Amino acid sequence: MHERRFNPELAHRLVSPEREARWKPRAFLQRLGLPSGATVADLGCGPGFWTVPLAEVVGTRGRVWAVDVSPQMMQLLRERGVPGHVCPVLAALPDVPLPPESVDWVWTAFTFHEVEPFPAFAAALRRLVRPGGQVLVLEWRPDAVSPQGPPRHHRLWPAQVQEWLQEAGIHNVTLAWQDEDTYLVVGRRA
Repeated sequence: MHERRFNPELAHRLVSPEREARWKPRAFLQRLGLPSGATVADLGCGPGFWTVPLAEVVGTRGRVWAVDVSPQMMQLLRERGVPGHVCPVLAALPDVPLPPESVDWVWTAFTFHEVEPFPAFAAALRRLVRPGGQVLVLEWRPDAVSPQGPPRHHRLWPAQVQEWLQEAGIHNVTLAWQDEDTYLVVGRRA
């Protein structure tokens, strides 16, 4: 197994009631302003913790491309009974077999730190998003209070993620939100 990649044998942790209570994913995503009918790529979707709420927010006129490298994670996603407008894609990031400029939003939650080289992943995010679309990266802080998450030496500082996105051609990259453990970096493609 790749050293930085989440172990699929622990997938139950990703869809636990505790995680649901901590994040309230649908409400979290709705606050970000994702419009109904949008097309989203959920990169590193795992068993669909964010995928299912993304599908609810975009509605049946939208589409969610759920991308993960793990066949086990893809099987768990399917077992959750995802709606028909969720399209599972088995792919190793940063290589995403979707057309350029094919999504309104690129969402990657707790995955950026797993995909090396980081500048190549940032470039893949830019390639996927349409002009005017958004890139959203949710990640663990290296100085997090909680012991949850990946090893601290695998975590990335917000400024690092911002720099890689800017170098890839994403504009207006900002630290949009953070708490004591995690942060959200958001940028827009011009």
